[in-house]
Amino acid sequence: MFRRIVAAALALIVCTGASQTPELPPRDAFLREVRAALTRSQEAGHRYAYKERRTDLHLNPFGRMGTGGTRVFDVRPAANPKLTYRRMIEQNGVPVSRQELDRQDAEYAARVRRSAGADDGNSGTGDERLRGDDLLARRRAQMIVEDVVNTMQFDLARRESRNGRPVIVVSFAARPGARPMTREGQLTKAFRGHLWVDEASREVTDVRGVAIDDVTFGGFVAKVYEGMEAAVERNEIEPGVWMPTRLTMRGEVRAIFRKARIDHIVEWFDYRRMP
Repeated sequence: MFRRIVAAALALIVCTGASQTPELPPRDAFLREVRAALTRSQEAGHRYAYKERRTDLHLNPFGRMGTGGTRVFDVRPAANPKLTYRRMIEQNGVPVSRQELDRQDAEYAARVRRSAGADDGNSGTGDERLRGDDLLARRRAQMIVEDVVNTMQFDLARRESRNGRPVIVVSFAARPGARPMTREGQLTKAFRGHLWVDEASREVTDVRGVAIDDVTFGGFVAKVYEGMEAAVERNEIEPGVWMPTRLTMRGEVRAIFRKARIDHIVEWFDYRRMP
């Protein structure tokens, strides 16, 4: 879910039709350049492995909530999300056993074989597969962007300075009556807030939003209610390539008849290009 929230939040910047004040950059040119920068990073996402550190929440039908400890995953993305490999390598500060790593590897290998069988043997050469992955990644990025653009409305709000660099602040909120088709669009629709864009690089550096509607949390019985806050940070992992590095979620969740306060952090780090 967390990477979906990030993808949805980052796609917000591509909308046109925003209003502006005279001291801000020319609207259309600015948004085109930001969209191009963001699209490059999104399309390159499946080429970079990374590590993910997170604390899991456990909710049961009686309303009790606790943490499942801290887990670290080594994630190898794929253009087809069904083939993304999330390999747990650490739990509560203790490395996962060799036996457990082998079990995860075998399970993933079986999933890949099933997927290859579903392709009817038309996987092609290595170069052909790489080109196919890039094409699939571009198509997915375009689909998400278009859905979010049709779901949200935006305004260039103001210019600020962060760490001595000028940034442009963009506000966002759902369009009245919007009906998003993708999960990213549905998640985005539940939030309103602001984006911060580095004016020189045209890269989105921060996204901060507040939930104005209920959204499902983790696919279980819990829901995130109005007032929940979410913040995403992005950083340059190599020249010209920006990726999300931190997600913070604060607010209330409900399990059947009870509410509880959460303060949840997910970190993405150790990005490296996959061979």
